[in-house]
Amino acid sequence: MNFDPVINDPKHYDPDYPSSMIPVAFESKGSRLLGTYFTAAGKGPHPVIILLHGFPGNENNFDLAHVFRRQGFNVLTFHYRGCWGSQGDYSWENLPDDLGAAIEFIKSNRGNEKLRADTGKIILAGHSMGGFASLYYSVFNDEIKNVISMAGFNAGAFGELLKINKEIYNLSVEKIKFAATIVNNASAEGLLNQLINHIDDWNLLKYSSKLSLKNLLIIGAEYDTTAPLEIHHLPLIASLKMTGAELLEEHILRCGHSFADRRIELARIISNWLTKTRF
Repeated sequence: MNFDPVINDPKHYDPDYPSSMIPVAFESKGSRLLGTYFTAAGKGPHPVIILLHGFPGNENNFDLAHVFRRQGFNVLTFHYRGCWGSQGDYSWENLPDDLGAAIEFIKSNRGNEKLRADTGKIILAGHSMGGFASLYYSVFNDEIKNVISMAGFNAGAFGELLKINKEIYNLSVEKIKFAATIVNNASAEGLLNQLINHIDDWNLLKYSSKLSLKNLLIIGAEYDTTAPLEIHHLPLIASLKMTGAELLEEHILRCGHSFADRRIELARIISNWLTKTRF
């Protein structure tokens, strides 16, 4: 039987370079961010997937991280400023800088035997707001060539809706009100107003031409009420296709925003796609 990282444990144990899972910490704009680093077995160095959670971050996608590690990738997950023990105030405006700090952490630890990272092979993967951050960051950083977005948000496009539709704004306040109490010094209104303030620069449709040059895996959820396909997924896919995205792979799974009913299918799709990454 061939080894399948989605459903099989490794056949062999490497006593010199075993797989591991270690806590890590690094700084972003003077705040200490907490994370977890999954190291693949073998001397390496191994490509690194930075796996970004959404808001507020209760879903860390550790099940996916274990699959990727079994497949030979290192994985870094971390908490943005102001959430789940990381220092600072929480803000969606912090996401690009916090992601940049994570990448710098990987690069600055080149040669670290515990991390065994190939710093020239970094893949971004994110769920929900993490999907937005992954795509958005890649636009301005040409070294990022492979990006995965799972039920990704189009922050600018949603900001436009919030600006013109008070009913959607009020419903959104109620939807994220409790989650805003989990993070540091944030409010539902304040976070939604950030989307309105960044209508122009956070609309991913604006960057379709640049994104179309990337190797993209974009996965939506058919019954998503947090990032509905009609707002966040379908317009982006259409725009990418219009700009000639040759390396775009798209899937829509029959589930809700968290992919709770399709974790194995989700892992299978990403695992297959990872065999086609390009650096």
